[in-house]
Amino acid sequence: MWQIIGAGAIGCLWAANLKRTGQDVHLVSRTILLSNTLHYQDLQQQRQQFKISSATRLINSTDPILVCVKATQVQQAVQAQLKIIGPQQAIILMHNGMGCAEQIQQILPDNPIICATTANASLLHAPLTVQHTGAGITYLGPFNHPATLCQYLTQPLNLALGNTHWVTDIEHKLWLKLLINAAVNPLTAIQQISNGQLLDNRFYKQIEAISREALKVANAEKISFKEDELLKIIKQVITQTAANYSSMNRDIHFRRATENEYISGYLLKKAAQHNIAIPVIKSLYEEIAALEKAY
Repeated sequence: MWQIIGAGAIGCLWAANLKRTGQDVHLVSRTILLSNTLHYQDLQQQRQQFKISSATRLINSTDPILVCVKATQVQQAVQAQLKIIGPQQAIILMHNGMGCAEQIQQILPDNPIICATTANASLLHAPLTVQHTGAGITYLGPFNHPATLCQYLTQPLNLALGNTHWVTDIEHKLWLKLLINAAVNPLTAIQQISNGQLLDNRFYKQIEAISREALKVANAEKISFKEDELLKIIKQVITQTAANYSSMNRDIHFRRATENEYISGYLLKKAAQHNIAIPVIKSLYEEIAALEKAY
């Protein structure tokens, strides 16, 4: 059985596709779900329903735990289940931003901790009602030594959503996602625009400046990217997700906590450790923080 903490869009997307391929799923949500029927619409607009197990607590087992809550909620969500999590249970963290794995390592020093990033997109229309809106690659990799033995977990996840891969250099994939998010999320949130509107020429110099600053930090962390290649990837992502709104955009729109601390904030912390100035990223970080404070 797979246990998934988080009944949001990504948690429900994985739950539906794991069920679709015949795997059992236990979904853990913050509040009691009023139904045990998961409604799913795939990329071909086909609709399916799945009966699932759900509760506000994990089941006492050795099954892997897939954590699909926002970065701001990861530590609290895991701590709430500490008494039930076994010492050998694999923890897979799938969220935007960086910094959570270090937090979970302190709480669960002996557990295999796996970091994951996915380019799959989904929308939660209502509780337990999810639509798959975009296919993408999913990467998993070990954050600590015990996790190096967990490559076998890739197979059932790949069966569920496809294009799922195990990589030993997961940090490189996480940093790439971080650099893309740093360029896209704050600008779309502050301007309250769709991703595609960033293709307007007036944003190009800002995106270029953000990328240049972020690359300085990445390079100091021994993560190597070429500036022209990064800008090309960012433009591709913006084009492919043109009609979408970033998660930070929606958080500001709905007056929710953002992942600012785990995206721009993470870059600022790393920059300070290396004595690197990143004024453009700092300015965007402060703007998002001010918007949140004004709720």
